[in-house]
Amino acid sequence: MGAVHEMAKTPLPADQEMRQLNVKVPPEDANFVQEVLRPQLGFPYNAEAVREVISQLRTWFRLPSYVVEVLKKDAEAQKLHILNYLQMLLHKRYEDLAAEGRERPPPRTSTPSPSKSGRR
Repeated sequence: MGAVHEMAKTPLPADQEMRQLNVKVPPEDANFVQEVLRPQLGFPYNAEAVREVISQLRTWFRLPSYVVEVLKKDAEAQKLHILNYLQMLLHKRYEDLAAEGRERPPPRTSTPSPSKSGRR
């Protein structure tokens, strides 16, 4: 992963005027931003953390343009938008870790489905 940090990153545009974007989110998403995302990213305000996530997605995580170009073509060839593409890449990484024995799939358990007769 260290090589990622050593690559030249796609430059961000200079600060431009900010536009208002009001979005309502479920409480669990708001809590995630406030309690997990904001502290992990080191931002004092929720809005800064959300802006960073949007910027990272828009710029393909500020990877070098030649890398982004190849990844975009790969995503398009698989008919995946960026979120589905990231999900697929994360799942592939999980499979690699599982194959290395660093992570095991959860055990299969058969749990009986609740019967309708038990409801009132």
